[in-house]
Amino acid sequence: MLRLYDGETGNAEEITTARPGVVRVACTGGLRALLVGDLIRRVADHHRLRAIGVWDDVPGAADLGVRPAELTSGTADVHIGPTVGRCSLASADGLDPLAVRLALLLRHYRTDVDLARRDLEEADASLTSWRRRVAGWAESPGRPLSREYVREAVAALDDDLDTPAIFPTLFRLTEDDSVPPGAKFETVIKLDMILGLDLVGLVGRL
Repeated sequence: MLRLYDGETGNAEEITTARPGVVRVACTGGLRALLVGDLIRRVADHHRLRAIGVWDDVPGAADLGVRPAELTSGTADVHIGPTVGRCSLASADGLDPLAVRLALLLRHYRTDVDLARRDLEEADASLTSWRRRVAGWAESPGRPLSREYVREAVAALDDDLDTPAIFPTLFRLTEDDSVPPGAKFETVIKLDMILGLDLVGLVGRL
């Protein structure tokens, strides 16, 4: 189960909910806080919890793949804002907006970040590279996903949303010849439901 940093205890604590099977996530702050809230909802969905977002819309959030909140006010089980690191973003004009999401996921949410234009351009190029790779795997016969790689990636997310740890796992999946291309494709689809990077964006378009 997902554990998040608790500013009062100084430790990562397992989230608790007022209602069994339902987790309400409230966010205060800017785009980065909403991105974290969106990620928590996606992880909760993976764990078959009903995830409810509680926040006001912030301009630009949809461009980063943040799904709209179900509520704009109300009680919550998880409050995001105070523990999220400071974030400064250069202009992403001309780049895929999800490159900003990737650049932020490559850094832990509690760290302060200053993303320069070069950082965003590198993320944009990496996003295109991943999409091309995934589109290539999609041409192979379908195979069951790799539960081992999914478990490893989800374990990182459950550990205080350690998103930077997911990407080495994905790179190892890429180089693992024991996993057929069709299985790599299904594995990435499963993980991208959490990451929200539209890694299948070039499937059938190359």
